[in-house]
Amino acid sequence: MRVLFSSTRGTGHIQPLLPYARALRKRGHEVLVAAPSDLSGTLREAELPHAPFDHPGDDALSPIWARLRDLSGDEANAVGVREIFAGLNARTALPKLQETVRAWGPDLVVRDSVEFAAPVAADLAGVPHARVAVHHGSVEEGILSLAAGPVDTLRRQGGLPPDDGASLQGEPVFTFFPSALDDPADRPPARAPFRVRVPTDEPSAAAATWATADDGLPLVYITFGTIAGGSPHVRSIYRTALDAVAELPVRALLTTGRGLEAGTLGTVPANVHVEAWVPQGDVLPRVAAIVCHGGSGTVLGALAAGVPLVAVPMFADQPHNARRIAAVGAGLALPKPDAAVLRAAIERVLADADHRRVARRIADEIATLPTADDAVEVLVEMAGR
Repeated sequence: MRVLFSSTRGTGHIQPLLPYARALRKRGHEVLVAAPSDLSGTLREAELPHAPFDHPGDDALSPIWARLRDLSGDEANAVGVREIFAGLNARTALPKLQETVRAWGPDLVVRDSVEFAAPVAADLAGVPHARVAVHHGSVEEGILSLAAGPVDTLRRQGGLPPDDGASLQGEPVFTFFPSALDDPADRPPARAPFRVRVPTDEPSAAAATWATADDGLPLVYITFGTIAGGSPHVRSIYRTALDAVAELPVRALLTTGRGLEAGTLGTVPANVHVEAWVPQGDVLPRVAAIVCHGGSGTVLGALAAGVPLVAVPMFADQPHNARRIAAVGAGLALPKPDAAVLRAAIERVLADADHRRVARRIADEIATLPTADDAVEVLVEMAGR
């Protein structure tokens, strides 16, 4: 069987696809990943073949991103989905993605949640397609509704009838989000997701220089993902976090991502170690709490390890994830805190056994879910149909 994966260029979008691609290859199936050239290094490291497709580039997208800063969260998400992901990105990607589908002849196409050229290319070729959710289920449902119109435009241009999102709603969905994070008030999705266990990274062989102290102090991991460091309008959160932990009886590891030079942070407190990036598998088994942006990958990794969180959301699905963390009791949500408020939240999460108990309960649920290897059988059945 041949399976074509398709992803946008974000790290948080390609990473959820990789466990399925690896599982398929392990079972002897052929895999190809279509994605912008920005991901060539990631795919080379993953030892997966890459079929590049075009991307509009930062110069074309930056005026749209700039508009989002002046909009409310819901308005910004609507513009982002309609004009960027299902709009300019998808229109730009579709021609080469169609060429790849015609030339390689996949039996199945599997896309990330906001790569919208793939379902159109698959439908044009009569190939079944599925979706790997990179967001929480209720966020995914909202994205599908927003994308229906722009995707219908692409369908018409290719000679397909518009379907008001039916082809998107009908996709089988695979997700790493456990049911514990679901909101009982949400309407059930059109297709119940196939829930998969969050993959746990093995610790790397590199020496953990940031963890050498043996002073009995709890370790707090501070990370705001791979985008915030390169975004001047939210970059101040790093200084806020440093000031928050400076006077606490903790050790802290701050990762900046590759878009921010450590020298731009100002004075780093003596109890904080700064790195550009550290593998989650090295950090999570050692930490007492995580301060983060509420990105899906960080949230799921933390909960799979039973670690409570303080979520400081910025954009996209992060506010929703933060609200769900707080609602279920696995941590706290703090939109736009100052250093004093953030310091108090960290102290509370470290002291409150209930947050750790809930996080541990969610970790137990995640541990019972099927693996990506188990999902292969479902994917093979889909391709057969």
